[in-house]
Amino acid sequence: MKKLIFHKSADILKIIVQEVERDQISFLLNLLNTNELVEINFLNIQCIPDSIVIALQKIKYNLKIITNENTLKSYLIDLGFTVKLLQKHVNKIKTLNLEYLALAGSAGSLKKFIKIIENLPASNISIFIIMHHKSDEKSSLSKILQSKTKYYKVVEATSDMCIETKTIYTAPPGKHMIVAGGFIFLTNEEKRNFSRPSISTTFESLSNEYKNNLLAVLVCGYGSDGSDSLKLLQENKTTVLVEDPTECDAKQMLENAIKTKNYDSILKIDEISNYINYFLNSDLFTKDDIQVLLYKIYDKYGYDYTGYNLEHIIRRVKLFYSTLKPKSFLEFQNIILRDKNIFKDLFLNISVNVTTFFRNPEVFKKLKEEILPKLDSFLDIKVWCAGCSSGEEAYSIAIFLKELGLLDRSLIYATDLNEVILRNATNGIYSKTNYKQFLKNYYQADGSESFSNYFKDFGDFVQIKEEIKERILFFRHNLVEDSKINDFQLIFCRNVIIYFDKELKDNIFSLFHKSLDNYGFLVLGESESLDNHDKFLTIDKNNKIYKRKI
Repeated sequence: MKKLIFHKSADILKIIVQEVERDQISFLLNLLNTNELVEINFLNIQCIPDSIVIALQKIKYNLKIITNENTLKSYLIDLGFTVKLLQKHVNKIKTLNLEYLALAGSAGSLKKFIKIIENLPASNISIFIIMHHKSDEKSSLSKILQSKTKYYKVVEATSDMCIETKTIYTAPPGKHMIVAGGFIFLTNEEKRNFSRPSISTTFESLSNEYKNNLLAVLVCGYGSDGSDSLKLLQENKTTVLVEDPTECDAKQMLENAIKTKNYDSILKIDEISNYINYFLNSDLFTKDDIQVLLYKIYDKYGYDYTGYNLEHIIRRVKLFYSTLKPKSFLEFQNIILRDKNIFKDLFLNISVNVTTFFRNPEVFKKLKEEILPKLDSFLDIKVWCAGCSSGEEAYSIAIFLKELGLLDRSLIYATDLNEVILRNATNGIYSKTNYKQFLKNYYQADGSESFSNYFKDFGDFVQIKEEIKERILFFRHNLVEDSKINDFQLIFCRNVIIYFDKELKDNIFSLFHKSLDNYGFLVLGESESLDNHDKFLTIDKNNKIYKRKI
């Protein structure tokens, strides 16, 4: 038991876990079956099995958890645990992956928005602006901002508008602006904080959608709109910047936000502009530098990112560069190649893992009504969920197969490149906070049962029941390098290939074509398309559903 050390004193049981192996799990579970105070240290462990998570939940109020792995910390905090992080190395990486920007304010905020927008470099981010207006007046905000930028299209948001890159969306007067599933929705719900549009409402929907890919900025104004949303933003690991109130005549909104203590930094408007631009500029290194680094990563660690979209890679690498503060890119490269722990953090950021149960419910509704029933003619049904991330999509497919009476003769292959996220997916454990969104999506997708029937409830989190889990095989598969793994009637691969270049996409589509049964279906993400492809027929253009050409 060299990798599991425990010490029992009069008032506390201290446990140090350095590996979680099968022969140690039962021993550890026995230690955790106690009414005593417990301090447990997980060292160099990025994920733990579901049996341990459930055991920890039973003693949650007598428990102190410590880890030196940010991945495990984030996983456990999401499940309702309190976790202390031990720093493994200096300048621990802060997970701001700037792909979406929200700017919000009230009185006096327009000139602050202009300051930020006119200094923005060209990039692929999407920007959302919420400014209080009188509901009966027409807004000229989008026209004003369009005159201040040559890199971005500026539009006043309308309902059912698909979110695009290089675009600035302004909230119209008298409407709440909500983002969900990659689309904008406008509502006439009651005013919130005496405001419509409400900053809080938009901030919350953006943060729930984009998590740590979002930067939220609050500038000057009166009232307290925005403040009551900041706790959720921090829980979602959304970075929050508040303008320094000393710069504003209308400072009440900022002072109320600061009182919450739920923000990352208080900065002057020039500093906010520089902060944003730092993560959008790529002049710290060249594309050739990145290509060399990717080849070296492949040689050292066996992960091939050479076909990934370079702009996506650059955003992730810049995050590390800004926190490690190397003297040169060569030094940065040497750090990545020398320290496997730092590389793991880099890998986990490059591998985007954003998903939820029944994401884009209209796709799953179509799937249940028209696609899955066609599989009834097969004796054995095989589904491939490629790029399955933390498992929600694979479990969603399994739930609808069960409701159609097909699950008992179905097997779902759920694959991903990220081994850590696969182990968490195998656990099938999800936050009760996120469960509310799961439930909403399920019924919008035309779910026909009580959604709670598919889960075991443990208080702060839920776990998928075994009858669903046992029909899914989670394992590592590299879409770039690995070959065909079976013949499938349905392949799901959503929002994965958008990060690949054209040559790599063509190779992957060829793999999917070889892997599909003659009458098999392929479902892609909302930002991906196979229209007019010579190997696939378009079944549903809006929902990105295709069929293999024979």
